[in-house]
This record gives sequence, structure tokens and C-alpha cells, in this order.
Amino acid sequence: WRGMFDSKYIGAWDLPPGKDVVVEIEGVAAEKLKNATGPAETKPVVKLVGIDRGFVLNKTNARAIASLYGNETSKWLGKKIAIYATTTQVGPELKDCIRVRPQEPK
Repeated sequence: WRGMFDSKYIGAWDLPPGKDVVVEIEGVAAEKLKNATGPAETKPVVKLVGIDRGFVLNKTNARAIASLYGNETSKWLGKKIAIYATTTQVGPELKDCIRVRPQEPK
């Protein structure tokens, strides 16, 4: 049902369950995003080749990409990452999320 709502960004529900999706990074830009629990925050948003919507990075995913390709986001361009849908505990709730594999995809 979540995929039926317009969104500028991909979500875990857009990925096939139980499968990695290999994507290529086309661009990275900082965007100010609304926060449901507080003021807007600036976060990195990755543009992926062939996907119309951005991939908002949290610190976990940003660190995973940086561990593969370095801290300079300009060096991420043209690089491939494997992403997958999973869940994470946020307080008392289990939430859907996207994670980046910490290895370069083959």
C-alpha cells in the first residue's frame, strides 16, 4: 500500500523482499527533509541510475558507502552498491528500512 502514495524517495517497500538490488550511484546532494518528530534536517540523497526517485541516506548507510568508496561523495559516482529491504528497531517499533551491503557487489 505504501508504494501507492507519491514519494520523491524510494522506500523498503519498493524493493523485492529477500533480494539484493544492485544499483549505480549517479549523484549525491544534500537536501533539507521534513522530520515527523522535529525540525527539518539536511540529509544526503543519492540519485541512482535508472530510478526516478532518490535514496535518502541515514548515517548507517552513508558509513557503509564511505567504507567502500571513501568519504568524498564525488568519488561515489559511477560506483555500484547492493541495497536490500529489512527492518530496524526504533524505540518500541519495528520499522521497514533499506540497508546497503558493506561489500562491493559482484
